[in-house]
Amino acid sequence: MWWRALLTGGLLACLLSACAVVDPVDSRYDTVARSLSKARNEAIFLNLVRASHDYPLSFTTIANVTPTMTNTTSLGLPSFLEGPGFAGILKGATASTTTFPTSSPFRDVIFGNTTASNATAIGTNFNISTQETGAFYDGFLKPIDLQTLAYFIRQGYPRELLFWLFTDSFELSSPKGILGYRYNPPDSLGCDPNDPKHRCFIDWVHIATFGGLTVEEKTQEKSGGRSGGGGGGGGSSGGPSKPTIYTYARFCFNRIQAEQAAALAPKSLVAQSTKNLDVPLKSLYDDEHRCGGAWDPEKTSDTAQPDILPLDFGPIKFRIIPRSAYGVFEFLGQLMKLEREHYVPEANLIPPGRADIGEPPVLATVHEDPHLMTVLQNIGGECFVHTWFNDGDYCIPEQATTTKRIFGLLAQLIAIQTATTDLSITPIVRVIQ
Repeated sequence: MWWRALLTGGLLACLLSACAVVDPVDSRYDTVARSLSKARNEAIFLNLVRASHDYPLSFTTIANVTPTMTNTTSLGLPSFLEGPGFAGILKGATASTTTFPTSSPFRDVIFGNTTASNATAIGTNFNISTQETGAFYDGFLKPIDLQTLAYFIRQGYPRELLFWLFTDSFELSSPKGILGYRYNPPDSLGCDPNDPKHRCFIDWVHIATFGGLTVEEKTQEKSGGRSGGGGGGGGSSGGPSKPTIYTYARFCFNRIQAEQAAALAPKSLVAQSTKNLDVPLKSLYDDEHRCGGAWDPEKTSDTAQPDILPLDFGPIKFRIIPRSAYGVFEFLGQLMKLEREHYVPEANLIPPGRADIGEPPVLATVHEDPHLMTVLQNIGGECFVHTWFNDGDYCIPEQATTTKRIFGLLAQLIAIQTATTDLSITPIVRVIQ
């Protein structure tokens, strides 16, 4: 019966010792991080699809995620019988002198459901917050300013891509009049019919790109005045208040960035952009307009930055009207709609000799994936992000590198416009896996 003694000793050891189950953090952290990233991309994609169908956009965010795991393990001695039991009858004992077990005869040891058990419960709590607040839309609907544009330029986003996304229209003012260029298909391809050079929106994007248009910031310390004097007789006047730090931004032209962009594009396109410019090319890099040139922000420190971003060259004045973050979603949604409906522009919208204007936007300085927006519908395959709508499935293919970069840009735009106070409405959804 040595095995009985061994079993009993092992069970006693488990009862007297503490057994710990450790929940690994790395695997669960990786799972949650991947899930949040997928949910964010799908939410952005769904809003782009909504915009392409003229549906209102909807913005929500996951404020926090709390994964939990509970593991309960219990061990106990099994039920077992002692005494002669049923074996006594085999030796001639009478029923009156034999004690029979009350259950499970022919068994010396009885295992029950309380002998050994284990229960594991895994749950995930997360807070979903709506961003449909006044503070959020106050920032989301206002035009993108120069500081925000400078953020994205410094992150390495192609400037040509940023000009397409962030520019609503260009204006050119001269003694001959004012010309406007707004890309808004199917109503307009961004060509002014009064322009004798037959320039369009895309031409001004190329001029800005190959001219090296960028944003320059300058931080200055503005000394404060003296604080209020002391009260009562004999009180001394207060000392100077702390200086205030101001950051100013303006458009300027960077020759190095211009040369880098020109090296990536066909020489004929760069030469045509130079011809389309109404001012001498060297004037872009004079002391007034070049980055690092003579610029005194103190002259405009008391003037708010206008929504229309100016560039003045004497009698020739340029104005760049920026989009809002909301406008970027609407613009990309419109491109998706035109592609889905196989849009063919009307002949009267295309200037003479400009058949290329009717094609979808293509980036001249991005070679890996020059297409601004690539979306496949109702086609199987590997997708970077996938969603569905009333008319079927939508997919961003893995090869669409420019579109994937735009998703990162949109996520950053949303985060910039989201304040902590926007996360106050937090209905709790509990999911048990």
